[in-house]
Amino acid sequence: MKHTKAHISVPESRSFNLKKSVLSPETYKIHSHNNFELNYIVNGWGTRFTGDNIDSFAAGDLVLMGPGLPHCWEVKGVAENIIPECITIHFHENYMDKMLLQAPELTLMYDLLKESYLGIQFFGNKIRAIHNILEKMFRSNDFRRIIYLLEIFEILVRTNDRKQLAQNGYSDNSSQIDKEKLKKVYEFLLIHFSRKITLEEISDLCFMSPASFCRFFHRNTGKTLFTYLKEVRIGYACKLLKETELMISEIGIHSGFNNLAHFNNQFKEICHSTPAQYRKKIRSVTNFR
Repeated sequence: MKHTKAHISVPESRSFNLKKSVLSPETYKIHSHNNFELNYIVNGWGTRFTGDNIDSFAAGDLVLMGPGLPHCWEVKGVAENIIPECITIHFHENYMDKMLLQAPELTLMYDLLKESYLGIQFFGNKIRAIHNILEKMFRSNDFRRIIYLLEIFEILVRTNDRKQLAQNGYSDNSSQIDKEKLKKVYEFLLIHFSRKITLEEISDLCFMSPASFCRFFHRNTGKTLFTYLKEVRIGYACKLLKETELMISEIGIHSGFNNLAHFNNQFKEICHSTPAQYRKKIRSVTNFR
């Protein structure tokens, strides 16, 4: 996959853009933009990439993402005669900051938006209500849309049915220059994690020597490059174990491990079980439900 920097224009006359989009091959491209995005999947299922997180999605998937977070939705299927579709709301980063800073009552909303720089997935029985509000917004005037938007955020800030998507090391408080370097590394690893990656090619991306890059990466993320890469690969392996009938040796190869014993050892280190045990446990829970 190739990462692209998208430009999403939010007019000065509006605080946000609301639209329905067909999930097409264009949405499969990993992209980022300088906007907050709330994304609701109406129809379709497949693989969602959010920062360094790789997971599945289906109808009802609701994610809030902060500016600059690379993401895409790769559609794998949809019900017969149904178009894969999503509803998105984009907020201009600066506009939201100005609005929230002037409204102390919206502190919880402001805190939630700060959390969204790592991506947040919401789930539970409140998602249907949010979908209904989103649909109402398309039939409403601008003033009513603002009210509906606040209703959505009132639900989001009060629910505990949510999880962080990208890992803590993904977003940091480094300088802007360091952030750009890290972002370039994250994007490269997300696209190429399934093949062999060398320290030299990663350090070259940042115009640094391998030794300098290692110090830089550890200082900003608290982990080594290859620990981070291992976590991305194991995350993808977990997805394949849950969703496919591929042999474990095949899953190891697809996830970037060319040796089954090494794959088993690395998987156990992260998940505290072998791939086979993980698959059995996941399926027993699914069957129980």
